[in-house]
Amino acid sequence: MKNVKMKWLAAVNAAIMVCLLQSAGFAEELDAGQTESPEIKERLTGFLLRGDVSGEVSGYQSDRNGFDDPNQLIKVRNSSGQIVEEAIGKYVDGLVVQVEWKHLQDSANGEIQHYSEGNVIDKAIAAVNAWNASNENQLGLKIRVFSGVYSPKWLTQHVHNGKLTLRNCENGSNATNDEVCGLKVYFKNDKIGILPSYWKPAFRTAWEDFQSKLAAEYNGISVVREIAVSGCMTHHAETMWRNKGDYNRPDGRHNIEVMMDVGLTVAKDKECLGWQIEVAAEKWPNTYIGMAYNMWNNYSIDDGQLVWTPGKKFTDELMQKCIDEAGTFCVLGNNSLGVSDIGDEESQGDVTYYLKSYGDVGHNIYVQTETAIDSQYDALNHAADELNATMAELPTIKAMNNFDETFLSGSQMQGARNNLKF
Repeated sequence: MKNVKMKWLAAVNAAIMVCLLQSAGFAEELDAGQTESPEIKERLTGFLLRGDVSGEVSGYQSDRNGFDDPNQLIKVRNSSGQIVEEAIGKYVDGLVVQVEWKHLQDSANGEIQHYSEGNVIDKAIAAVNAWNASNENQLGLKIRVFSGVYSPKWLTQHVHNGKLTLRNCENGSNATNDEVCGLKVYFKNDKIGILPSYWKPAFRTAWEDFQSKLAAEYNGISVVREIAVSGCMTHHAETMWRNKGDYNRPDGRHNIEVMMDVGLTVAKDKECLGWQIEVAAEKWPNTYIGMAYNMWNNYSIDDGQLVWTPGKKFTDELMQKCIDEAGTFCVLGNNSLGVSDIGDEESQGDVTYYLKSYGDVGHNIYVQTETAIDSQYDALNHAADELNATMAELPTIKAMNNFDETFLSGSQMQGARNNLKF
């Protein structure tokens, strides 16, 4: 079970935040002579469902738009040993709503799109509110917006000869130094996408505008408890991940080499990663901000060869940056924890070392699991006991059910859930 000291520290941190938010500096003026403190949202703890969802981006199938229905039925073994069906919402504590930036803002500096039936976030809020209205187990939401190759086309296109055309980063005549341009990037499983030049100031302007409008819509919604920090990403929301394995380009080069050819530098990359935290903390003042951390790798071209070197100091600095900007509303995480990582928290060369260090002094920690289904509870209990994690994002329902239809509702997984929460 979790160290009692950790619980005490977490309680103290929560109490301090309540006092801060109720004090001057966080109040909002409603009208002359009247102020009100923002709502103190409850931290998401326990299990979050990550979503059996589908969509399309850049011509290939994606899994970035959607969320799980809390009313979906799963198998449960009751006290008599019989298999019955119950809603999955009874066995988790929240949902991750995944959504592409292009789904939410279809024009430059445009308003947030709601469509006639609502956007993906609207639908998730309605589903959770309906669930909470009639169920004792109350759920919350984490919003994860995917930028990178899931960004809107208006960001990287311009009008050329009367037609919308890509501002190609590899053709300097199509974009000035200040304009966002697009670069074709290649990933595993033969996936291809258009990556905007996130290291340029014009990208920052667009992302900050988008975040301002998104927060204006959802920061005040009670069930929206956490927002993922995801501005400077490539093809998934682990924004520090500059994948050494991305060698699927037809030219045999690494994506990062071509990105460097068109203006990316390590310094600009690091600056962007810190800036996205500042934006999230500023725009979402009473919503938790969660960032997925990986061990940073510096990169350079030496004698024509791409060289990677571990960036331990920057990894630590970026975690501290989140705490400095958001205080106890900062959530530090990792999206690929597996049983193979057990013990790595003792090595300064692994990101879990830093998560444990911050968790040991009471900061908020979350994980996503990346391991065999039957090893889930081992990884989850390790996260709770050693990293002091209090929340975990689960594999898909389909994956769990394919292994065992009573897997999530079983005593081992629910025991891991309670270990995270208590």
